[in-house]
Amino acid sequence: MCHRSVGLVCNAIEERGVPTVTLAMEHGVEAPRVGYVPFPYNLPMGEPGDREGHRKVALDALSLLYDLKEPGEVAL
Repeated sequence: MCHRSVGLVCNAIEERGVPTVTLAMEHGVEAPRVGYVPFPYNLPMGEPGDREGHRKVALDALSLLYDLKEPGEVAL
């Protein structure tokens, strides 16, 4: 999905009261909460088979629901 479409979908979901977190591989994604990850495209959670790395990304992304009070982008 295009990074612009993701922002539109997240904004529509948030307008209905459901918080969202987006993982992005590039800066400038316009969504309420964006976790920038330093991984290649198609691998937003990291390399396949890296269970501990996947867990860390997932927990860090979920923490944005509590930690990021204003819309913004944070490096994970």
